[in-house]
Amino acid sequence: MSGFRTLADVLDAQGDSPHGIVFIDGAHDERGLNYRMLARSAEGRLAVLQEQGIQAGEPLILFVEDNLRFLQFFWGAIYGGIVPVPIAAGATPAQLEKLVRVWRHLDEPRIVASPKHIERVRDFMEQRGERDTGERLAERSLSDEPPAVETPAERASLTPQDTAFIQFSSGSTGDPKGVVLTHANVLANIEAISSGSQFGRDEVALSWMPLTHDMGLIGFHLTLVYNGFVHYLMTPDLFARRPLLWLEKAAEIRATLLCSPNFGYRHTLRAIAAKGRPELDLSSVRLIYNGAEPIAPALVREFLATLAPTGLKATTMFAVYGLAEASLAATFPAPGRGLRSVSVARGELGLGDTVRYDPGAQALELVCLGTPVRSTELKLADAQGDAVEEGVVGRVWIRGANVTAGYYGNPNANADALVGDGWLDTGDLGFCYDGELVITGRAKEIIFVNGQNHYPQDIEALLQDVPGAELNKLAAAGVQAPSTTEQALVLFVVFRGHLEDFAAIARELRGALNQRAGLVASQVLPISRMPKTTSGKLQRSLLARQYAEGEFAAIVAELDKLLGAAEPESATADRSDIAAELKAICDDIVPERDLGYDDDLFESGLSSLELAQIHEGIETRWPNRLEMTDLFEYPTINALAAYLQEETAVA
Repeated sequence: MSGFRTLADVLDAQGDSPHGIVFIDGAHDERGLNYRMLARSAEGRLAVLQEQGIQAGEPLILFVEDNLRFLQFFWGAIYGGIVPVPIAAGATPAQLEKLVRVWRHLDEPRIVASPKHIERVRDFMEQRGERDTGERLAERSLSDEPPAVETPAERASLTPQDTAFIQFSSGSTGDPKGVVLTHANVLANIEAISSGSQFGRDEVALSWMPLTHDMGLIGFHLTLVYNGFVHYLMTPDLFARRPLLWLEKAAEIRATLLCSPNFGYRHTLRAIAAKGRPELDLSSVRLIYNGAEPIAPALVREFLATLAPTGLKATTMFAVYGLAEASLAATFPAPGRGLRSVSVARGELGLGDTVRYDPGAQALELVCLGTPVRSTELKLADAQGDAVEEGVVGRVWIRGANVTAGYYGNPNANADALVGDGWLDTGDLGFCYDGELVITGRAKEIIFVNGQNHYPQDIEALLQDVPGAELNKLAAAGVQAPSTTEQALVLFVVFRGHLEDFAAIARELRGALNQRAGLVASQVLPISRMPKTTSGKLQRSLLARQYAEGEFAAIVAELDKLLGAAEPESATADRSDIAAELKAICDDIVPERDLGYDDDLFESGLSSLELAQIHEGIETRWPNRLEMTDLFEYPTINALAAYLQEETAVA
């Protein structure tokens, strides 16, 4: 296996393999493609790209939802030495904004996308008064379902040091950070993942992670092609609608490898609570890769305990640490060990702090993430770049064959991250416990208030039982206050309902924070989505910068007026009208149910098809205002009406 020089060699080597990929589009809707067929169709897509005049070395943005089409273009680009740039496709303003920013950053390259997405981008740019930009982008696009061409493809002569693809790890705002990965980088990490996972001869993998995510693309596609394993790819939207299908398919195919970040376990547990635990046999599962965002030990234990009757072993949980700059994996624990954690004292986790291990009830529980994978070195550095002792918090530095040489066209980001002698500063803080890495947070996100350092995840953990501020829906950030070295503490809460309804949440959070931590929140603000990197890291510093730059000024002013004020009658009337339309949509699809305005759609016995039809009805009436996953956050007609009113007002 180690003889591979490029990713093209990896796919070519599987030409005689009986295995391939199964694309799961529904409970009874699957498409299969063996590796030889994938290579052949990839060459067909390369011929299309070359007929369009796209040359080796040029970036090519892939804004493609369908997994099969994405992979055909991805591998076609690899074969031709064209540099694929995966961007998560969607219709939300954040997704369209990110596409435009990356496209500009890359000097307006060609884009593969569906015609409907390109039309949405044109409309989006026209609404922003940038019609010419939208038209130019549309002219630079080609359909993700192009007709075949007669001219055969010409494969490029590749070297290990050629750029394989670019992963954009930043969110949709700020300077785009495109992690440049060579074939050598990716192959080194794939070999490390394979070794560190102790793969058997015939692993069977199932993933619902998007292929635009490094865990989805590298961990649950490229690594599996490299090893010649059969793998199943479920669409993320299908998982969002039917999380239990993930478990059902895992049992059906006797999957040995699964993966999910935190929110996937919570989403699955909610479905089990609503519908009951399915009768399944999950005893074949060997590893569940848990990464991409901070790991909640209590949630992991609840997930494993809930599914223990299915034969799912506690030792399957595989808590890992990685980032796009490492290609994917940086540290792994021993496979089959299960979850391991350590309890530490709160508030003593800043750079240079000596960790105090505290088993008390108020301790903070953090997960042990193993040791560096093969070919990767790890260093915990102090402010001067010297290694710290075990049990002391330092900056997490990495270097190795899998680590990027830098970001595309971003000298400022390179200057911050590349710290000499081959080291890359990840921006994370952590300490070593019994030889293993433990991550404590992001270096730029430590909050300095009342003369003390405060760990944002600590604050968030203290408040996660407050309604509306559950895990992954709350972010604490420090914003520099004028004329002082301290910061103002601001809480950001994912909330998509009516702003008037947010006032009660803001009051309760302020009170709980003051009572439990003795801290005062300068502001508690609603946000529509929590910004994260493609590796799942929450971007608190981005929220702080947006606040400092005045992006929330209008919301702050309106919320200050609304606190304690009654809801305007006009807002109530508008929301009632929307609720009536929503009820009409539901009654049309399920007339026999007579759903009430406060009935939970997921507890009313609706099938996944009926829920999908309701979503389609809402999409027809209010296009691009509601993702399927929003139904889980706002499961009643009244809650949906409040959210849609807010979205419509913003739009």
